[in-house]
Amino acid sequence: MAQEGPGLIKDPLLLLKSLEERRDSLDKREEQLAIREGDLKRLEEKLAKRIESLEKLRGVIQRDLAKEKEIDTANIARLAKIYGNMKAKSAASGLQSIDQDTAVKVLKVMSEKVAGKILGKMKGGNAVALANELGLSIAEKRNRGR
Repeated sequence: MAQEGPGLIKDPLLLLKSLEERRDSLDKREEQLAIREGDLKRLEEKLAKRIESLEKLRGVIQRDLAKEKEIDTANIARLAKIYGNMKAKSAASGLQSIDQDTAVKVLKVMSEKVAGKILGKMKGGNAVALANELGLSIAEKRNRGR
């Protein structure tokens, strides 16, 4: 192989052969890239469908959570009405038997006068604990939990 200068081929047949090899190499590379591009496009479409599906699921979950919260709020209001219509001693006994978070929610819905009467009839430290919970803000509860 006789060359003129660095990287130059003097013989036209060798140059032509080298160019054909280079073109074949580039054609193969182009085919590989086209295949990879097709694969990526299919994966993007699949991912877009998955994202759409997850977004729909998120919407369903958010609607269910909103409905659940609405039902929870209605149940708490109903419990507050029931306990509010009971005698204070019976209501105190009933509120002491349910979990503290629910009892606090029920007392928050009641008028201060009714809640006060019920808390006054509670035994032990339950009234104090519930009153403390009623007085704490959400931020104070978070800080206390740390």
